[in-house]
Amino acid sequence: MTMPVSASAHERREPGAESVLGAALVSAALFGMRELVPFLFPLAIVSPFPVLVLRLRGGLGSALAAGSASAALLAAAFSPGAGLVFLLFLAVPALLMVDVMARGRGLLRGCGLAFAVIALQLGAALVFANERMSAELVDPFDYYTSPKFMDEVRGAGVPAEQVEAWAEQVGVVSRAMAVVYPAVYLIMGALVVLANSTMLRLYLARRDPAWLEGNEFERLRWPFAIALAFVASGLAVLAPALRPAAYNVLLLLAFFFALQGLAVVAFYTRRLAAPPLLRWAVMVLVLVNPWAPQILALLGLFDIWFDFRKWAEPPPPAAQA
Repeated sequence: MTMPVSASAHERREPGAESVLGAALVSAALFGMRELVPFLFPLAIVSPFPVLVLRLRGGLGSALAAGSASAALLAAAFSPGAGLVFLLFLAVPALLMVDVMARGRGLLRGCGLAFAVIALQLGAALVFANERMSAELVDPFDYYTSPKFMDEVRGAGVPAEQVEAWAEQVGVVSRAMAVVYPAVYLIMGALVVLANSTMLRLYLARRDPAWLEGNEFERLRWPFAIALAFVASGLAVLAPALRPAAYNVLLLLAFFFALQGLAVVAFYTRRLAAPPLLRWAVMVLVLVNPWAPQILALLGLFDIWFDFRKWAEPPPPAAQA
């Protein structure tokens, strides 16, 4: 397969130092927002996006220079750890994703490679810094069940029974997180890839659609072996020694099934005889449903057996006599 060529691709010029520095500054600023205001972490997730665009417009060398400059700026402004996290867990996987796409192998395959790299990095971190990784996810729940927080909530006028119910619910989540935090980290890594690929796809669909190979995500369908692994993990829960690992595998596979279910919804949504805004509204309504993760996971699981998308495929053209 050859790399797609568009009009803008013919006119592409090697960017100057100002373009590289501009992409580096924007990426560093997006990631730095999380360090200053923690609830702006979604901006940090998509912070490599300017570097991705630079890869398409100016080549891999310029993008690597911009990513390295962003990491150096973050290390100087905040801490070496911030620069390292940006470089290893955001910039490198995202650049691999867009580089695979730019070489004509498709955005979906690039997403798979990017997730594989993040999974290897997170796996290494979980092996060598397991206690710290666990504390990063579990410790925040301790504050919300602490006597100090409970007293603050009661002082705000919240009835005592609601405070107790809140503490019980948070305690359940905290105990679950202490078991499945490895799967949660892997799911977070997959969401990083998904967010950046979505941003890139929206940008290219508007500015340079020749890079894209149709609606790749709508064709996402896991092999049948994934369903067998899901069933086997469910049975492994019955063995106490295997239960923690089984719960992690179940959660991770459920997330993959939810992605396949979302692909099915996107497939049918795009075929609605409606304006694009209405189709987007349908997708948003599906995603904001409180039961959306469970519904999408079940849809993806059953799609492995029934292949729901084949019912909406156009019939093959009639053979010429």
